Amino acid sequence: MRITGGQWCGRILLMPKSDLVRPTQDRVREALFNLLAPLLSGARFLDLFAGSGAVGLDALSRGAKAVTFLERDKTVFATLKKNLEAFGVDPMFAHNTDALAWLGLTQSARPSGRRNSGFSAPAMVSNAAAYDIVFADPPYLWAKENGFAPIAQALADQGRLAPGGLLITETDYRTDAADLPGYTLERDRLYGKTRLVIYRRNSAE
Repeated sequence: MRITGGQWCGRILLMPKSDLVRPTQDRVREALFNLLAPLLSGARFLDLFAGSGAVGLDALSRGAKAVTFLERDKTVFATLKKNLEAFGVDPMFAHNTDALAWLGLTQSARPSGRRNSGFSAPAMVSNAAAYDIVFADPPYLWAKENGFAPIAQALADQGRLAPGGLLITETDYRTDAADLPGYTLERDRLYGKTRLVIYRRNSAE
């Protein structure tokens, strides 16, 4: 796994020795950030299910002002911190916490299975200003069963995603893009077996 563009282009990332992680492949990240290129400079970026940190570090490499990383699994989080340290990124922006709990979602809206093990209690993450871009790549089974409406609604209700900001979802190619109340679907792209969907939060009327 490598950074796909920007100041750190080509630098190698550490990957957790765990079957709990399904990293966003290099070519998918490259395609995503090519689409986002005009919007990244100075953006505040939230990576809800950060894994190794590849997506957030690619965003920083390409000009994002700040990235917040949330990862619930302790072993995976340890690798994330090593990657941040290697790239000189302040680890204060990484939190070993449950992204869904951080969003205030109920137990029924959390993933089931092995990914539930080994995470800490929700952290109090600073939200002094809304994020401009949110990337959500939860376990594919969870996304298939729950959709992204709970995440989208929580981001809007809590003011964590700015009006006009982007919510980007990654799912299995078999999970169709759905309409999300309060959002406009802007792009729906397939990259092999990966689907990326970009939504824009509607501005308040």
